[in-house]
Amino acid sequence: MKRSQRRPIRLSALRCIAYEVALNGWRILRRTVNDFSLWRLIEYPWATKALEVRRGDLVVDIGSGTSSFPHMLAKEGVDVVVLELDLDRVRWQKEKRAATARPGDGRFFPLVASATAMPLRSDSVVRIAAVSTLEHIPDDEAVGREIGRVLAPDGIAVITIPYTSGERTGFFAGIRRFKRVARNAFVQEGKAGSFFRFYNEADIHRVYVQPAGLQISPLRGFGRSILNWRYHETRLTRFWRTFILKDLLLAWIVHPLEERFDRSDPLYVMFTLRKPSSASLKQSGTK
Repeated sequence: MKRSQRRPIRLSALRCIAYEVALNGWRILRRTVNDFSLWRLIEYPWATKALEVRRGDLVVDIGSGTSSFPHMLAKEGVDVVVLELDLDRVRWQKEKRAATARPGDGRFFPLVASATAMPLRSDSVVRIAAVSTLEHIPDDEAVGREIGRVLAPDGIAVITIPYTSGERTGFFAGIRRFKRVARNAFVQEGKAGSFFRFYNEADIHRVYVQPAGLQISPLRGFGRSILNWRYHETRLTRFWRTFILKDLLLAWIVHPLEERFDRSDPLYVMFTLRKPSSASLKQSGTK
């Protein structure tokens, strides 16, 4: 069947929960085991749609850790290459795949590799996904260059990262002990590998857009004054990974209302990067 005859894949929030149950058991509804939470119910459906992906396509997923998102794509018949620096997390991905693979799934390739030096040919990747991962990589400028290098002409990268319009001086203040180590960057005291960075719009363009002259979509946000400042970054965060069905209601009801009426900074933004082809550059030059 030709690609044009295949339906674009969509993952609703409810379907994401169904996949989580299939991958990790019913206990996931009571307490998640792999950071499946409210933000994922917003990010996964958006990222899947933004990838413009169909059955049989290939997606390179950057830094998923123990996320189920690449497995969800594989269950939809998508081939997935997972690039993850941590060996234990790659082993987790392989074991999860071996335990849950079914006929009709897409192929699945977890690799120990750094996003700062991807083992991929230049101009070879049509689709890249980086869902809440790039903020944990200290050398993000190297990642930005690599994304621009490996993307094929007309290729697309879908990215979600933490956002600030100015400068963040605190994170989980009074709840968890995060130490500020650079402008808009923090580490959690006593927790290895907890680096966390916020981006403003200038940072996004400097790190991810300008190195390869990529085209960026408008930013879409989530996690504003209700979902973040009155829930996530408060002591209510102890419920963050519990009773997942509550998050479905928050994603369905509160998130759309917040994005429509709340103009405060979002905690995260979602956007796409596209590498223009020579044909599209010529076309834009004639307009």
